[in-house]
Amino acid sequence: MGIPADKTVSHVAGITQRAAQSVRRWFDASEPGLPDLESFARLCAGLGCSADEIIGALRPLADDEAHCAQLIEVANCIQAITDSLAHHGQLGIPMQVPGDEMAPHLKAGDLVFVDSAVTQLAGNGIYAFNCNGSLYIRRVERRMDRSIVLKCDNKAYQDYEWTGTTAAARRRVKILGKVRSAISVKVFS
Repeated sequence: MGIPADKTVSHVAGITQRAAQSVRRWFDASEPGLPDLESFARLCAGLGCSADEIIGALRPLADDEAHCAQLIEVANCIQAITDSLAHHGQLGIPMQVPGDEMAPHLKAGDLVFVDSAVTQLAGNGIYAFNCNGSLYIRRVERRMDRSIVLKCDNKAYQDYEWTGTTAAARRRVKILGKVRSAISVKVFS
């Protein structure tokens, strides 16, 4: 598939999101190991090929090979983007922005990466919340009087102010984490 032999392990590790040590075992000629099903599925998706093609049971058509090469190039670009978005070496948990409350900065369908290690408000910023089973992405602003304001970037929505910690508890609000980065895709017709 055009991948240099010395880059195979790192390439497959990137696609499957597994450690290079684990992937190296899959290629070990003396004691070959097998990837777990999730890794195998990621490999198929990342290479744009079927499981049959990977195990050698089916040979792709010439058109499929060109499509596979294009998908691999897209996967490499996405990997490079996600590598640049990583915060302290970690990308965070991906979540889709549910609505237009944070537009124009974050639009419905954009992908945000949430640092789930942040379980309490740690300064101003954009946070992901769960409230009664629904996902909310809001800008948080702490005030001098210790109140907290949840802000929407979209001016069509009003800000919401919490005046005490019990206000969040009454509404069953859980902080899922702090938004560290985002990917927005624009489709042109």
